[in-house]
Amino acid sequence: MNWDDAAVLRWLEPLVSRKGDIAEVFAERLRETTLEWRDGEVRAVRARREEGTSARWRRGGSESLIFVAGASEASAREAVRGLRESAGTSPIPIRAAKGEAKEEDSPPPETDRWTRRLVALLGRHASKHRVQWRVRQTERRILSPGRPAATATRRLLSLEGTLVAASRAGDESRSVAFHAPDSDAAPDELRSFISAAVSPRDRAVPAPSGDTDAILARGTAALLFHEILGHALEADMESSPLSRLSDAHVAVPELEVLDDPRRLDLFGGYERDDEGTAPHAVKLLHAGRVGARLTDRAHAGASGSSGHGRRSGPAQPPRPRGANVVVSPGGATSDELVRRLSNGIWIEELGRGSVDLAGGTFRLEFSRARRVRRGRFSDELGPGILAGEILATLKGIEPVLGRESHACRGMGWCARAGDVVAVQGAAPDVLIRGLAVRPA
Repeated sequence: MNWDDAAVLRWLEPLVSRKGDIAEVFAERLRETTLEWRDGEVRAVRARREEGTSARWRRGGSESLIFVAGASEASAREAVRGLRESAGTSPIPIRAAKGEAKEEDSPPPETDRWTRRLVALLGRHASKHRVQWRVRQTERRILSPGRPAATATRRLLSLEGTLVAASRAGDESRSVAFHAPDSDAAPDELRSFISAAVSPRDRAVPAPSGDTDAILARGTAALLFHEILGHALEADMESSPLSRLSDAHVAVPELEVLDDPRRLDLFGGYERDDEGTAPHAVKLLHAGRVGARLTDRAHAGASGSSGHGRRSGPAQPPRPRGANVVVSPGGATSDELVRRLSNGIWIEELGRGSVDLAGGTFRLEFSRARRVRRGRFSDELGPGILAGEILATLKGIEPVLGRESHACRGMGWCARAGDVVAVQGAAPDVLIRGLAVRPA
C-alpha cells in the first residue's frame, strides 16, 4: 500500500473540525488459500483475493462510511471524496489519472511447506480424514489525522473437519478444530493436537441430564469467559447482567480474567487494532470484581480506547470486540481438582458457545466428556450441552485453579451482529459448581 500518507491526511483533515470527531481511512488486502483434504489427497484448492478501502467519519452519534474496491491511493481518494460529499464539505477535486504505478501484489500465503507437513502428520496419525486447511493473510493500513499511521500483517492457520480414529469402540469419526497464528511453534503444536485427537477412547455413553459440577480443562474455560465476560463488557453492549455492576464482587478473589490482544501467540492477537490504536490488556475480572469495558474510539470516553476497535472487513465500521481472553493460573494439579470435584464431569473439548445477555444465560456445546465418580475418572460421555446463568456460574467457580494455562485452540472465530473476528484465549483448569447438563 504505497500511499502518499500526507495527501490522504490532508483530504481527511476538514472532517475533524470539532473535538471528538473521528475521520480515518482503512484499507485491507486479504489473501487466503484453502485446501480440501480427503484420505491423504488434496481434492480441491481455493484461492481468495480481496482488497477494499473505506473512509469513515463520526461526529457525536452520527457515523458515515464509504467503501470502494481496491487498496491503492486512488481507492483511498475515491472513498474520502464520497465521504466529504456525504458530510457536506468541499469535495476533493477530480483529477485526471496520472498513470499511477501498479503496486506489486503481495505473495499468496505459503502452502507448500504446510502441505508437506500435513501429508506426514495425517498419514502417520489419521490416514482417514476429511478436513479443510486454511492459511489466511491480512494486511491492514489505517490513517487518521493526529495519529500515527499503522500497518499490520497477520497470518492465521485453521484446520477443521473430521478424523477417523481407531478406538476401543471401533473406528469412529471425530470432529476437530485447530486455530493458531503461523509461527515456529505451530508445527509441533499441530502434531500434538492431531495425535491427541485420535488417541484411543472407550465407547461413549449418553451425556446425563440434570444439574452437575464440572471442570473445564485444557483451556476450554477461556470460551466460557469469552461468552459471559468478554461479550458482556464490550462497550456497545448496554443490556447485560454486568452492565450496572462495575467493581461489584461477583466471583472468588482468586479469579483474574483479562482480554489481552498483545498475546500474539494466540489467534486473536494483534499489535494495532483496526483503528490503529496500540492495545492494552483489560481486566474483565480483577480479584473477583467486575472490571473495565472493552472500548474503541467511539466508546472510549476520557480514558481513551483500549485498542479493541475491530472490523470483520473494510466494508464494516469498527466496533468494540474482544480478542484473547486470558485467565491467570492457580496452584492446583489436575489430579487435585478431580478429587475436589468428587462427582461431576470433566470437559476438555468444547465446540460452539452462545450467550443471551438480556436473559443472563449461556450454553456451551461439548463433543466428548468424562464422568468423574468419587474423585476418579469413569465413563466416556457422548455429546452434550452445558448451560447456566451468568451470575450464578461466576459465584459457583471454586477458588482453587489449575497451575498450568493452556491455549484454547478449538476457539477461533466469533460472530456478533454480523461481524466475524478472530478470537482465542488461554486458561487453567477451572472447577464450577451448579451447572446444567443435557445430551446434545
